[in-house]
Amino acid sequence: MRILKEHFYDVVKLYINQVGITIFSFFLYTALPTENDSLFTTLRVIVSVFSILFYFALIHNVLWEIGAKDRIRIDSNRCEPQPIKGLFLSLFANAPNLILALTAIIFGIIYVCGGVAWASPVFVVVFIIVKIHAAMYMGVVQGVTPAAPADALDIAVYTDALMESVWFFVLPLVAIGLAQLSYWLGTKEIKIFGFMSSGKPKDNSKK
Repeated sequence: MRILKEHFYDVVKLYINQVGITIFSFFLYTALPTENDSLFTTLRVIVSVFSILFYFALIHNVLWEIGAKDRIRIDSNRCEPQPIKGLFLSLFANAPNLILALTAIIFGIIYVCGGVAWASPVFVVVFIIVKIHAAMYMGVVQGVTPAAPADALDIAVYTDALMESVWFFVLPLVAIGLAQLSYWLGTKEIKIFGFMSSGKPKDNSKK
């Protein structure tokens, strides 16, 4: 837990970025026209892709800066290399996403595969929380998951929601992988975005 203690602010910053993108996504979703279902679905996917890319850009910026600062400290023998530091920081920041999605998956499986009645309301509540908590993924998830027809049986609807829960678990893992890559690029001072600062970041940490 030493990494979390030393970089608690960075973890909170990553989480706040997600909350900001979630709110941003909701505003865009609510502004979409709903007269045409096909158009509405397509626009939701586009909004979701845009929001995810924006979110990933924020992740990259934060972790690249952390990696670049660590490079300075490592070169001056002020700290030891931590090759998977970006992974751990993003894992902590995405822990709520992963825990909520995994909980939804577990209760979804209990109900869909086991037929346990009490698991149904729990799954529904957690699933709704998952979608609200990570709204930027919602359009893409619904776009890649075949929707159950309106007259489908109850179990088919739950199966569809279960598959969406799996995607809500997978996409944060992509964000975690990107964070690790961005941290590594920062330690190597390799820039992939033009808006990154041209000079070396200042290291304000105490010895």
